[in-house]
Amino acid sequence: MTDNLTIYKQIYPTQCAKIAELGYRSVLNIRPDNEIVKQPKSYDFTAATTQANLIYHYLPFDDERLSLETIEQFAVYYHAMPKPILMFCGTGARAKLLYQSALMRDLL
Repeated sequence: MTDNLTIYKQIYPTQCAKIAELGYRSVLNIRPDNEIVKQPKSYDFTAATTQANLIYHYLPFDDERLSLETIEQFAVYYHAMPKPILMFCGTGARAKLLYQSALMRDLL
């Protein structure tokens, strides 16, 4: 999306070292745990991102529950996290919606 933020589909904890090698400094997971079977859990990313020296935040929401509070919390994370940030969900669609919603509210 920008030099500071990349939106992507589901990633896996085993990819965190490579993500760091690519120059990312932070990972933001917006996919709720247990959305599908065999999906990695947030705690798996906590360990993998720590090991890869990445900052990690978890801000889960589904398409039907995007609230102003979630948008505002995203903006807080966005401003505080080292850039560039890799933000992901299942397909990337929710991540894009969240980013665009924060832009439309003039929070970024």
